[in-house]
Amino acid sequence: MSEPDGYLARQPAAVDSAFAVLEAVAEHGPGITGRQLVERLSMSKATVYRILKHLVEQEYLVRTPDLKGFMLGRRVLALARSPEQSGCSAG
Repeated sequence: MSEPDGYLARQPAAVDSAFAVLEAVAEHGPGITGRQLVERLSMSKATVYRILKHLVEQEYLVRTPDLKGFMLGRRVLALARSPEQSGCSAG
């Protein structure tokens, strides 16, 4: 089954956009709102909210306890662990 024309060409930009959202949340710290992300990033509101929804579904971001903002989720924290902490050896 082949991919629709242009789909594969858009994937790197989508990954870059997702990383931009993650980086903005990490830089701001817990509680950044969707509105603040839209103001901070050069992306449309729809794009930011679509990325936020996906990152929350995948547990890379979570809602803050007051549900007003976002913070890094467990999967980002797992990525940040050193090999010694996760039981893996480097090289």
